[in-house]
Amino acid sequence: MNLYESKPSLTLEAAHRLADLGQQFAAELGFAMNVVVVDRAGLPLALLRNPEAPDASLEFAQRKAYTAASYGWPTAKWNDIVADRPLVMQGLSQNPNVSLIAGGIPVQVEGETIGAIGVAGAKAPEDHQVAQAAIDRLLTELQV
Repeated sequence: MNLYESKPSLTLEAAHRLADLGQQFAAELGFAMNVVVVDRAGLPLALLRNPEAPDASLEFAQRKAYTAASYGWPTAKWNDIVADRPLVMQGLSQNPNVSLIAGGIPVQVEGETIGAIGVAGAKAPEDHQVAQAAIDRLLTELQV
């Protein structure tokens, strides 16, 4: 029996770079957004708050990141999952850490979730677009 498990997780340096890339893409699109990057457990590693973004979007960015890390798929997928399952939607929506709104995307390497990014401040499709672009750029930079 092993006493502990060792699983990969985003580094602090990678989290900072991912948050920075998120803010760069948001600015390129003309949006004021908040970006939160979490580790594999959904705990915050990096947060970049744009003071011009809506105040509530900071909490939504954190919830989106937590949800994506916890479940291992983009928060945009929840629309399909709960479309015909109102009880599941009601149950999940009662968890104060969960967001079923697009804009949270897991960071995955070789099929394993190592963290996630959550973006909020615009409409859900734009939040998702910025999060995905930041991940794509980071993985390209790191040649993963």
